[in-house]
Amino acid sequence: MAKQLICSLVLLVTLSGARVKAYPGPEPNCQCPPPIVCRARWDCDVPCIAPGCGPCLLLRVCDGPPPAPVDSYDGYSLFAFGDSFADNGNTPETPTRDLDRELIRSWYTPYANSYGNDDGSFTSEPNFTGRYSNYMVQSDFVAKMLGIDMAPKPHKKQGDYSCDSTGMTFATAGSGVYSVPEDVPSLTEQVDTFANLINSKLISTDRLAKSVALVAISGNDYDRVGVAMPSSFVDVSAFIRNVTSAISDSVLRLRALGVPKVLVNNLHPVGCTPAQTRASNHSGCDGAGNGGAVTHNQNLARLMDGKDGVLIVDLHSAFKSIVDHPDGEGSVYSSQFKNKLTPCCQGIDANDLCADTRNGENLYQLCDNPKQHFYWDEMHPSQTGWAAVMALVEGPIKQFVGIA
Repeated sequence: MAKQLICSLVLLVTLSGARVKAYPGPEPNCQCPPPIVCRARWDCDVPCIAPGCGPCLLLRVCDGPPPAPVDSYDGYSLFAFGDSFADNGNTPETPTRDLDRELIRSWYTPYANSYGNDDGSFTSEPNFTGRYSNYMVQSDFVAKMLGIDMAPKPHKKQGDYSCDSTGMTFATAGSGVYSVPEDVPSLTEQVDTFANLINSKLISTDRLAKSVALVAISGNDYDRVGVAMPSSFVDVSAFIRNVTSAISDSVLRLRALGVPKVLVNNLHPVGCTPAQTRASNHSGCDGAGNGGAVTHNQNLARLMDGKDGVLIVDLHSAFKSIVDHPDGEGSVYSSQFKNKLTPCCQGIDANDLCADTRNGENLYQLCDNPKQHFYWDEMHPSQTGWAAVMALVEGPIKQFVGIA
């Protein structure tokens, strides 16, 4: 009976820029197959089989980009960029030299207390997904509007050689348009990775034609430079102009790459975040922080005015209508939150953060009912908070995309 033997690799060489794998020579009277030219780089790792004889010589010449994936999916694709408002697992799970636990705490208790899976189902055990909430974040709700169960898998899981039909999440906690921690890609670098996937034909023209991008930049650049305490108002204004210009550049680049619809967040009222309201025992929003957000949004609106295929997602108005409004003037969702400014999870001391521990002891306090809290931690909405915000902006988003 003829036997089939898997050829063993003996040499990896480079010829004229192409990767070539050489296998052992044939046994007598064995006719080997001709060299095979592969388009997909990973085909180099597939062993050859020589029917009817022992191992034979087979060259696999790997030259050119991998082919575009073929699939029958006909729905929308979502590509999410930015920071922790959209991150669903790109942040590293363990500390590094330049990435301490503060930035990766979304992989630790209690950030999984809603026991959710990426497909929207629930588990009996905590499931750490890397999201900065008790479960779903903004990108998940945008995905649902597009008919996708949850935000597409993060780039960290998909890598540079594949792309799911539903899209990819590039957003990473801590990101911004300027200097970021070493292991965190800036907004520009995230778009660079997206462009490489397009150039490698892993994202086809047809897939791009039915895609939506989300750009979520939520204030990390301002937090890192201490913009709340400027030397002059001119300094703040100039810095805000630079930040919004960089956001605009990435949005327009996404359009040029072939994304027909780009959603870009304006800046939420950062003065209302628990990080800013803790000093007043969460009794009211900080005016200086909110003033900076207004300036940011005015600049962004001016830069995006008249740009085809771009929609500013008005998070600022949605947040304020829930947590910072005159009596009787809030949105219909405001009354569902007993605690609008006090987070569900908060450090015991001002220097402690949600998920902080020391010697096995928790350095944070956790509420009994996250649904009553708009904010989950010192900066991010709870899942219920996000649900309320996204319900307020769902109409404009669906109209913009063309969803009935």
